[in-house]
Amino acid sequence: MEYNVYTPKDARLKNASGVVINPATEDKQDTMITNLNAIAGLVTDPFNYIVFTYVVAGNGAGEIETIVFKSGGSGGTTVATLTLTYNVNNNLESVTKT
Repeated sequence: MEYNVYTPKDARLKNASGVVINPATEDKQDTMITNLNAIAGLVTDPFNYIVFTYVVAGNGAGEIETIVFKSGGSGGTTVATLTLTYNVNNNLESVTKT
């Protein structure tokens, strides 16, 4: 887990690698965490491993595209897959569970 590092001589937030974090990005991450907590509630079967893929281009570029929930680790059985879609403003539009 990476923690934000705050140093008095430099009032900008940085990640553990020393890269400055844009406050807008931090707010967006907080929103996504809230959304992910709600989305994870759609999966009722037990799981112990999660795989994320990201939108490469188009609506939602850089956002999460699929979330695969597995039981039995990385090589285990897929319990559920959530596919996320985004509108032209890159806002989450729908979540489909398969």
